[in-house]
Amino acid sequence: MIAFRLDLKIDDVIGDKYRITKNIGNGSYGDVYLVTDAHHQYAMKILRLFDEPSDLHEELIKRFAQEYETAQMPGEYFVHSFDYAEMKGNPFFTMEFCPNGDIAQYVGKNTSLLPHLAHDILLGLNDLHTSGKIHRDLKPANVLVKENGKAALTDFGVVGKKGASKSLSGKDMWGRPRQKFGSPLYMAPEMNALKGGGITYLQTIDIWSFGVMLYELLTGGAFPFGDPETIEDLLDYQKKAKDGLWEKNLLYKVPNGREWFPIINQCLMPNYQKRYQNVVELLKDIERAFGNVGSVPQSKIESRSTSVKRLVITQGENTGLKFDLHELLAGKSRMIRVGRNKDNDIMLLEKNTENPYVSRHHFTIERSPEGNRWKIRDGQWVKEERQWMLSTNGTYLNASRITSVGQTLFTGDIITAGEIKLKVE
Repeated sequence: MIAFRLDLKIDDVIGDKYRITKNIGNGSYGDVYLVTDAHHQYAMKILRLFDEPSDLHEELIKRFAQEYETAQMPGEYFVHSFDYAEMKGNPFFTMEFCPNGDIAQYVGKNTSLLPHLAHDILLGLNDLHTSGKIHRDLKPANVLVKENGKAALTDFGVVGKKGASKSLSGKDMWGRPRQKFGSPLYMAPEMNALKGGGITYLQTIDIWSFGVMLYELLTGGAFPFGDPETIEDLLDYQKKAKDGLWEKNLLYKVPNGREWFPIINQCLMPNYQKRYQNVVELLKDIERAFGNVGSVPQSKIESRSTSVKRLVITQGENTGLKFDLHELLAGKSRMIRVGRNKDNDIMLLEKNTENPYVSRHHFTIERSPEGNRWKIRDGQWVKEERQWMLSTNGTYLNASRITSVGQTLFTGDIITAGEIKLKVE
């Protein structure tokens, strides 16, 4: 795509429909405008593709489109997107305008509202997680307050993108100011430990970020592991996070801090297996501590059934690609092999080929002899080795690591292999 320069100003009309009324943000790659049509106000994000080298265009467009598509998910706890088009080769989309701003305004103020804000945020995360996605950049600037007072998640531009949230200074992609070290202060320790083929992105990463954000809101802007000013400070912050050495005393000094303590403590467990494993567990503890603050879903996963038909990539490369399990087995044995090598029945592609997260032979889907059930097993039988080889980073089913013995698959299950997620349908 060839992108031509845009010099937009107030009262310009975009797409023969939207009139610019105000510039509300300028970032590294794009601009955000308040626009109106004949009936409503919207926020409009425009990707300044003309400003970027052509070799970056494909990746930037992909991220931009991904943010637009994720923001179309149903649910009242998302800031929704509407139209997607381009002007002179520069993509743009419209989305809900939230005049009440983000929840950074609540830092250190009126902490009695936090149970209700937490409820809204967690319901949004629950919708995201049960759809096979994680946010990966949860922080106050990415939670907006709608006109009805509900908190809603936004900025899905880094969903499924390794390292995309690691910028250390300045403004974010859309021009919103952030702390000196920005998103790294909200990162779970496993995200900073890329070794042995990387890590697996589970929903517990968002739960960690939620805990950091709660601490920040309660304490008036402090962070649980310090307030870094230099790179050395940031490394120390990350080490304390890895060791679980967060500043507890400050929390005791703020209103309701003692009630929030056990909740934040479990969110900030360095070992992700000891954190809350899903947001429903977290919501139930908030309800126990503060009473009824809203509905607590029993499960957002649809009615579970063993009548499994397909896998759908919901996060990572080739999002939306579907694999019909019965078609894949046509004329073959009962096993479907999944991994990054071309000899797999399902090949999982990754952009980062130098340090891949997915193993060559990552997991196996096996149909029962009766043909009415499917099982997922970590690893594969490798003929050359004459043994069953496990994956490097593990295979996860609904955030729990599985073994080579395997588990039965149900519709609604989420499989995670490295940074790729697949939903069972």
